[in-house]
Amino acid sequence: MASLGWIDFSHNDRDRVGSVLDLLTPEGMVDELGVGTIRDALANQIFPGISTIQTRAKYFFIVPYILYEYQLLKPAQRRNKMPAKFLEDREYEIMWQLAKDYNYEEGHGVIGITKRKPKRIVRRPSAIYWNGINTYQFLEARGLPVNNFVNQAVSSTVDSLLSVSQGDDGNSDDADADYENVFRIKISPKQNWTENLTLDLMKDEAEFFQDRIISNAKNKLIAELLENKKLWEVFTAEDINYMGFVKAAITIPMPPGIKSMLILAHDFSELMYGAHLAYNCQLQKDVFQKDPFEKDWKEWSENIQTNMLDYDRFSPELLFGYALTTKPPTIEFVKNWWQLAQTGFTDSHKRDKLIEQQEAFAKPNKARLRWKKTDDVKEKKWIGLTWFDYRFSQARNILGDIKKGLRK
Repeated sequence: MASLGWIDFSHNDRDRVGSVLDLLTPEGMVDELGVGTIRDALANQIFPGISTIQTRAKYFFIVPYILYEYQLLKPAQRRNKMPAKFLEDREYEIMWQLAKDYNYEEGHGVIGITKRKPKRIVRRPSAIYWNGINTYQFLEARGLPVNNFVNQAVSSTVDSLLSVSQGDDGNSDDADADYENVFRIKISPKQNWTENLTLDLMKDEAEFFQDRIISNAKNKLIAELLENKKLWEVFTAEDINYMGFVKAAITIPMPPGIKSMLILAHDFSELMYGAHLAYNCQLQKDVFQKDPFEKDWKEWSENIQTNMLDYDRFSPELLFGYALTTKPPTIEFVKNWWQLAQTGFTDSHKRDKLIEQQEAFAKPNKARLRWKKTDDVKEKKWIGLTWFDYRFSQARNILGDIKKGLRK
């Protein structure tokens, strides 16, 4: 099996590598047609602060707790320990501790569960959860990346504290210095918070997180789920995914803006499923001269009007109002694909050409259709995305932890 390696130049380099590895998560199969930016923009509207590689709600607290520990260090202790390095070291200590406590068994949501000391991982919780920590105001980073923020936040403060402490050899016990909230953290850990540490939320943590979501994600599904019992019951139904959830949820009373967003994301997912279906049809024809997906294509194209929840009012322009960074060729692709859908895909040549052009744009030198790079194409095997999940399963885990904590 192939493996990846890299030279460890910097935290930022590791994060960039980690972003590539995110494609290997269930939501993130390789985006062959380049529509992932739109999908992710809609996911940010539905479940802001949630990402495809988040596992448990506790990590939203662990990172600020570690930074709080740094704030308690005496000036002399801070002198040779930059906060980014302190954060990294403590994250690994806690990772190894949790991995051991959970018996190195997967399925508990422990990041790095298989790692025994001193083995490390590509992306630590501080990178994975940083956007969510900012979104829900666990601290105020003002949009800065984690390492930039923590080092910048203390640089001037440390300099001033050290200069004040020089008179007593840097051993000042000034209480104000000890507890200065340089990271603007909104919640403090209990003493000895790492003792008997688990990934379950304490009740006060669950209450805090619920309040943060309701306050910072008004008129978003993620907040509505915490207050709407009927919607929550559908959301947590067994074996349900995003598409099934929306179909079942639209009859439940909810704010109209949330309902419209759910439908828009559902219908975009349905529309783009057809594009990826057509992509696989072409690949199979090119490589094997037969199309095992032809029946699926015929059924999908004939039923798209009924499969979409609001076909008559669907508008690609609504998508681009959220996905502001969408590149012009992708905008044109989505518009043209929607136009073909409205005509019933009667022109198969135009359909195939549109798919071929978009893949060539999304994967310039690796496009299978244009450059015949089809060594990995297997008969009857699907390649690329299907229906979008919009981080649905990750949100269920995070919100489930909150609900569980509230019951304590």
